[in-house]
Amino acid sequence: MNRVLIVAGERTTGERFQQALGESGYQTAVVWNPMQMVEFCRQHEPDFLIADLDLAEYGLWSAIQAVKGIGTLANIPLIGLSSTGNPQVLEKAKAAGFSMVFPSHEGTKGIIEALNIRSAASAEPAEGEIQDIVSRDPSLNKLREIVRDIVSTTQRLKEFLGEYGEDGPELFGYIETSGVAIRKKLNSVEDFSLHDKELRHDFRNMIGSVTGFAELIMMEPGISQTSSQGMARLRERSREFVEVLDDQKASAGA
Repeated sequence: MNRVLIVAGERTTGERFQQALGESGYQTAVVWNPMQMVEFCRQHEPDFLIADLDLAEYGLWSAIQAVKGIGTLANIPLIGLSSTGNPQVLEKAKAAGFSMVFPSHEGTKGIIEALNIRSAASAEPAEGEIQDIVSRDPSLNKLREIVRDIVSTTQRLKEFLGEYGEDGPELFGYIETSGVAIRKKLNSVEDFSLHDKELRHDFRNMIGSVTGFAELIMMEPGISQTSSQGMARLRERSREFVEVLDDQKASAGA
């Protein structure tokens, strides 16, 4: 995953990010308005989309929905740039599916680090790692996809262990252990088994360790933006995991 589409409102911004990302090994393309963004995505399949939120008045939100309506791009990661930090615009960006927003006038380091984390999270498992099975049960497959992302993100965050405080290594170890344990357990249960109350309870407890310890690490005063965003991603994916369990609970009626 290294193809990035940049939607820039100003030429200097677009060229600056294109150069920096290119030097970091990403394949980039730049367009200058939401309409060009939609047309580009209909012909190509970028892995990431970086959009200037200052283009909101030019139909950005409807264009984003059009892009996500393209089957293969329904879940494309969205990263925003903003020159103003307008709270209303940021709220609309969140509703549109943007996972993070960076000041457009600042350096490119934060975005590159964020892309590196997302790329690592989506990478194929190395030889000797857990190989997830694919079953007939869409709910289990969804949980496996979420936990695969959690495990990969955890591996990427491990290099920042020194930022996590005196108890950081121990807390991070709980996150790491829980992710692997959940992944193994998901590969051992039978299809359509999540209607079982006790099994859902077990998974809730296990994913709770990821959420709780990630939040504790986020409270450390010396944590970098990259680590904070990574921990926030662990928390968000854990929330999605619980939502799948809640859906299964509702389906089971118990």
